[in-house]
Amino acid sequence: MADTIELTVQKAEFAYTPLTAEERSLFEKQFADLFYPPWSLEREFILSRKDFVIDGIQAAKRALKDKAFGGFNASAGEIGISPIRPGHVGLCHDGSYTNAEADNTWKWIKNATAPTYNTGFDGWIHSPSSDTTAFSVHKDSFIIPLYIVEESASPKLQTIKIDVGRSDILYYDVSACRLRDARTGISLIPLPKMFWPPETDVLVAVQAKEAGTLDIRLGGFTVALATFLDATVYQPDGNTVKTATKATT
Repeated sequence: MADTIELTVQKAEFAYTPLTAEERSLFEKQFADLFYPPWSLEREFILSRKDFVIDGIQAAKRALKDKAFGGFNASAGEIGISPIRPGHVGLCHDGSYTNAEADNTWKWIKNATAPTYNTGFDGWIHSPSSDTTAFSVHKDSFIIPLYIVEESASPKLQTIKIDVGRSDILYYDVSACRLRDARTGISLIPLPKMFWPPETDVLVAVQAKEAGTLDIRLGGFTVALATFLDATVYQPDGNTVKTATKATT
């Protein structure tokens, strides 16, 4: 039986292919040079999850047919890694659910105001065609979600509802785990350890503690074929996203 990585909250096990010595060395060098400010809470948290990110890369390598790992600047035919972009997780609409996201315009949330705790949930990460149905992770990608950032001096996010591959995996009250970065004013909300492998249905909904604007984004990494990561546009395609390169003139 192949070695596996067990994620207890997600109730799932993932087979993995170990990184080669060269791939591991590349990752270590590049990870140390991440562009997040060295004094930031966000960087500190990411570094605290480095071993888990490595686990995710190794699980992704197996899921993506054991292609070579090329780091943050992977070449064609390799898998690479990048911070999660909205289009990677289905957020590629412009509000009409019919158009591709604008070229290199990244938008993390559809509605400015989420419902308060006694008035239900608001779909956040969902199918490009509907905010009440799941999106399907692209067949060439593997998502490692680590945290949510609320980029507001007055945080309002109260609860997160996460469905991964099955209904109601977790209702997650963030009030007890919100971390505040005194320098930037952002609030960082750690997520339970989970992976979103290729072609898995994922639906994330949010709820606020009071009415007001939510300015949130998903932190973590996408491991995917370089052709997926290099796309400048992600556009709706049924229940998932497909890539389209920037047009040339």
